[in-house]
Amino acid sequence: MMKNYLFLVSSLFALLLLSCNQTRSVDLSEIDPGRYDSTWYNRAPLRHIQTNLREIDADMDVDTYIQALVDASASVVTFNTGGIRAFYPTKLPYHYKSPYLKGDLVGEVIEKFHENGIKFIARFDMSKVHESIAEIHPDWLYVGTDGKVVNYNGEVHTCITGAYQQEYAFKIMDEALSAYPVDGVFFNNAGFTTRDYSEIEHGLCQCDNCRNGFRNAKGLDLPVEADLNDPVYREYRAWQQDVIAAHTKHIKDYFKALDPGLVYFNHEGDIVRSESGTSFTSQDYWTYHGTENTKKVLNSNKYQMPSDTYNYLLGMDYRHTATSPNIGRIFLTEHMLNGGSPGIYFIGRIENQLDRESIPGIKELFGFHKTHEKLFTNVESLAKVALVMGASRDYRGIIRLLTEEHINYDLIQGEALGSDRLPRQLGSYDVIILSNVTEMDAKTTALIDGYVENGGRLLVTGHTGISLGNPLQSIGVTVEAQIYPRTKSTYLKVDESDKNVLGQEQFQDFDVILMNSDFLKCVPGPGAKAYMKLVPNTMHGPPEKCYFTDSDVSSFPGMVVNEFGQGKSVYFPWQIGSQYNWRGNNAHRALFLSSLETLLNFENHLITDASPLIEMTHLGNLNGAFEWLGLINHSGQIGNVFREPVPIYETKIRFKTLNPVERIYLLRSGETLNFNQNDGWVECTVPEVDDFEMVLCLNN
Repeated sequence: MMKNYLFLVSSLFALLLLSCNQTRSVDLSEIDPGRYDSTWYNRAPLRHIQTNLREIDADMDVDTYIQALVDASASVVTFNTGGIRAFYPTKLPYHYKSPYLKGDLVGEVIEKFHENGIKFIARFDMSKVHESIAEIHPDWLYVGTDGKVVNYNGEVHTCITGAYQQEYAFKIMDEALSAYPVDGVFFNNAGFTTRDYSEIEHGLCQCDNCRNGFRNAKGLDLPVEADLNDPVYREYRAWQQDVIAAHTKHIKDYFKALDPGLVYFNHEGDIVRSESGTSFTSQDYWTYHGTENTKKVLNSNKYQMPSDTYNYLLGMDYRHTATSPNIGRIFLTEHMLNGGSPGIYFIGRIENQLDRESIPGIKELFGFHKTHEKLFTNVESLAKVALVMGASRDYRGIIRLLTEEHINYDLIQGEALGSDRLPRQLGSYDVIILSNVTEMDAKTTALIDGYVENGGRLLVTGHTGISLGNPLQSIGVTVEAQIYPRTKSTYLKVDESDKNVLGQEQFQDFDVILMNSDFLKCVPGPGAKAYMKLVPNTMHGPPEKCYFTDSDVSSFPGMVVNEFGQGKSVYFPWQIGSQYNWRGNNAHRALFLSSLETLLNFENHLITDASPLIEMTHLGNLNGAFEWLGLINHSGQIGNVFREPVPIYETKIRFKTLNPVERIYLLRSGETLNFNQNDGWVECTVPEVDDFEMVLCLNN
């Protein structure tokens, strides 16, 4: 009976919504989004598909392959060209051609790509050679600490310091790039590879090239164990990074010299490739993986475009099984509604997948993006909070906090601070959050202190600025350089004076706060105010002994508030983000929000009663043609299971707009939306959010 009643009520409610909002398609023909720069890719509406071909795919039906990509609305495709296998008729003696190749696959495919308006990204992988080549050139190979090479299914690991990757790889690239009009280059797996595909670790490379290179650079013998307490190993790590950086630069400089118009499609390239996905060996599902990988590029470098690819496959060891369609939906909508480009990575081709359940949903989302691609052109986040990524994953917990509270934010890589490549000046943000940014040079420290001194508001966590000896003056503490290590049954004591500052209502039920983080002992400076005290390692058993007394409470503060110039800072000498990400404790959430809203007086430009399960974004066109809100429904996640999201009804939103708004459309549901507007703020109600929604605001 109750079910029938609820169904009747929901049906009447749906009819009421339909009577208030009209169904009507939006005409985008008159919209001119402009261009971000002169490139074809930057802040442009790309739809990327990477088909990692197997050697048996070399005899594919090309027309069927192309049609599958066209049906999926692909605009950029990464295609195997050379390296482990050549997919064209190479003339080089040590470039192993696929035995299934019958003609010139690359030549035929690239011609048909361009006929269909698809960009061709040539994929090269020089990390392995066929065992027949390895027998001829053992000097090209990686050597494990057991003195053996790694042969995996007939393919043998090469070393980045050997002549194959350092010299012969460039002959391969020269042959291919001179023969074919490619649009870009993706160079896969360039680095020191010590594990095989079975996740067996073979140790630090002991080949003669590494041995001689390390000795020439550092005057030391190669270490055999990865031990960060060993100064020789730390020197080796630094040398590895130098080798990788030099090799990456060599690759980019080489093909840019061949053709300056070629796009470097890589982890640090013109288009930054990353991956969002799952792992068969881990149960750590990071819900905001697509968001993180998109934001950290868009918000850190105005010259780069992210292309985060959703891994269609379940894991490296189960490549023929797809992930849940709902995981793919989440990652692809995160790419899209954060202003990036949706992307996906297949083993093999679209049309010959053995698990095809997710493909219709992928095509539908790519089609939505294509239909509305003007709205994903030349856009920028309108966030007023900048979250700076540090040395740990503390920032992920802060991403979770900000997302659940619908506080729009930009994600900035720590090394980008102070560079001329930042898309926005730091002064354009109301609040900057430094999430355990341990390595800050004197220039960066001065930049942040200047931001606060000029009226900025700063929230700092963890050991920010400590490792290089450049502590921030603006946080108002003297660091003892002593860390109280993470210990069980440790807390912060919250007394009445703390609650008077943080908010009696928010903290009326909290007298302690869980502390399961390394804690930096610090002393407040003149004028700084300390709150909450560390209570370390209290008794937690047997039950009769589970208590602590005033004598167990230390003098070290869990939060320091400081006024500096015209601005203000809040400092947590511990990682509040990692704590929230670990357990989602409400006391941590209350403390974070009080810090932002009460202590730093942050005023959110987006106010809503939306469920914490809705991720919201707010972006505007740099040409002033439009702005929009994105809403992503995460309600389908139950632990490690991703089911269809539960529709969420009647979401009220009040947000500050760039310009007066004349019309609002809901692009997913195809409706116009009634709204109120007053003093630069718009109020509206979104009737339903199924999987996602886009609220488009037009001013003409």
